[in-house]
Amino acid sequence: MISTTDTAIIGAGPYGLSISAHLSHRGVPHQVLGEPMLAWRNFMPPGMLMRSEAFASDLYAPFAGYRLEDYSRRMHLPYAPIGMRLPLERFVEYGLWFQSQLVSHVRPVEVTELRRQHDGFRVSLSDGGTLLARRAVVALGLKGFEHTPPSLQGLPRPHVLHSGEIGNLMWARGKRIVIVGGGQSALGLAALFNELGAHVRVLVRDSIITWNKDPEVDRSLISRMIRPEGGLAQGWYPYVLSEFPQVFRSLGQRLRKRIAETSFGPSGAWWLRDRVVGKVDVQMQTTVRQGAVHNGEVVLDVSSGSGQSTVTGDHVVVATGFRVDLARHPFLSPEIVAGLSLVTGWPEVSRNFESHVPGLYVTGPASAMSFGPVLRFVYGAKYAAPRIARHVSLRHAEEGGSRPFEPLGVPQAHAEGGPGGLQRPPAAFQEAKVPAE
Repeated sequence: MISTTDTAIIGAGPYGLSISAHLSHRGVPHQVLGEPMLAWRNFMPPGMLMRSEAFASDLYAPFAGYRLEDYSRRMHLPYAPIGMRLPLERFVEYGLWFQSQLVSHVRPVEVTELRRQHDGFRVSLSDGGTLLARRAVVALGLKGFEHTPPSLQGLPRPHVLHSGEIGNLMWARGKRIVIVGGGQSALGLAALFNELGAHVRVLVRDSIITWNKDPEVDRSLISRMIRPEGGLAQGWYPYVLSEFPQVFRSLGQRLRKRIAETSFGPSGAWWLRDRVVGKVDVQMQTTVRQGAVHNGEVVLDVSSGSGQSTVTGDHVVVATGFRVDLARHPFLSPEIVAGLSLVTGWPEVSRNFESHVPGLYVTGPASAMSFGPVLRFVYGAKYAAPRIARHVSLRHAEEGGSRPFEPLGVPQAHAEGGPGGLQRPPAAFQEAKVPAE
């Protein structure tokens, strides 16, 4: 079956849902493709705490009443903007609530192919359907960008797993787990595995672990002026990166790329230190030279300051981060990948997040080279969602407003002309409606 819409949003996580809420408010017909909050529900370990502060963990609607604080108050749950240990489960429940209130039109399907067709895009779906759209927004997170060192590449699952695909941890109880990495993912998983009853060893390349400072909850006005609170961290540098992505975009490409790839490197959250130090075997200044699976166990050849050694385990978890490369998304056609003019995997996008392929927008972590490291975090949706929706809405109005998209060769009877989702908040929330722009 072939259907049509103005805009297809690929991804139903925080970015996709926030963009949809803004497009619905503007009356732009669109569809959201994907399982709501899928990566957060299926690939993050239960019991994990969010690294971002609570105030920086919102999804973004064009009117008031839909932030994490609002959800917590309505559900009679504790909330503090700074210093709260926010469970993954609460964040997921909040995201699904946001979706149920404002984005009722999600199609829980995977996109198997996106390619150009006439003046728009042809989107092939995992349920056998086809969607024709004038525009498309790639609003995916880090899934698909997992980075594994060459020494561990090609080793079979489940002996070797990446931290971005872990999910439930019950399988690790009583097992020997070796974690490679020294950042938040590595340390957070080390704490969870250890508390579950696994035997954990962490191999860290650096000589020290960087631990984030405890949050300052009740700061004075002078303290807040000297070190303002941004979505990424305290201080003027992270504040500017958090609140003014357009300033970052004005920098030269080489500098933007370096900042996007190196800023806010490996570190551990303040609430992890007591769960790791003295409780988990952490080996510093180690490098895995080679890995293999022998007789059902993983064998690693490791070099360190004390020489060469062998480390064995039942499973190895690779927590060495992610590297953006849009060419790794198998659903993007070769024509689209070529048109993106990627810079070592990064797309260059306009001030409205439109790529070099006309009508194709890219946001989330994949747009961090253009708008800065804040786009690697949920907080980046605060800037991206209204910006993309405004630009799409203007294009939609220029092309005929509410007139449905009618690509060549598709009967109008199959066109979906109405906006996908709510154009205004539900009646129960009408009193909270405040324009966000």
